[in-house]
Parts: sequence; structure tokens; C-alpha cells
Amino acid sequence: MSSDRITNEDLDNMLSHYVNACIDLGMLPDGYRVVLSHGGSGRAFRINLTGYPAKVDGVWTYPNGSGESLPPTGDDYLGMTKKAAYHTLNQITRTLWSVQRHLEKAGN
Repeated sequence: MSSDRITNEDLDNMLSHYVNACIDLGMLPDGYRVVLSHGGSGRAFRINLTGYPAKVDGVWTYPNGSGESLPPTGDDYLGMTKKAAYHTLNQITRTLWSVQRHLEKAGN
């Protein structure tokens, strides 16, 4: 990743780190996933929690809901630019990793 330009791939990789940290801390409920809404043209970058689609009796459905709600860490707003979104996700993820290390040291 270049410090000046954040790509969609960079942002997707950071989202993967965030999701993994949430999973490791038990913050992501079974049957749910975190989705990234790309911003641009006056729209903010956001992350949301939504259910996975599942095929039931040959029909696609969302048993845990298809609507979007706040992500496991609270606020869905990441910023108005790719760079801001990347840095916000990075900051949240680093905090989650710090919490995880603290819990491990405490024996939890």
C-alpha cells in the first residue's frame, strides 16, 4: 500500500483484518457478515452488519435479516474518502487487537 493512494484492494484487506479481529473477540454473531459500502460523489464510506443469504427449499432467503444495522464496534461511518476509511478501519482494528492482547494476558 502506498501512503499516498489507497486502492479498493487495500480497503478490502483492511476490512478483512477488522472482521477477523471481531471474530476473534466473539463480536460477530453467527450467520452475519460485515459489508463495506463504498463512498464517493458525496456519499460516505460505511460498514454495516447484515445476514448471509441462504438457499432454503430452492429459494434464496436471509434467515438473519437482509437489512443493514450497526457493525459490532458501533458507529458505521468510516469517512468520506478511501484514505479516511482505511485509516479509520485500521485504527479500530488496532484497538481490537490491543483488547485481545489484554484479554490474553489477563487469562480470559
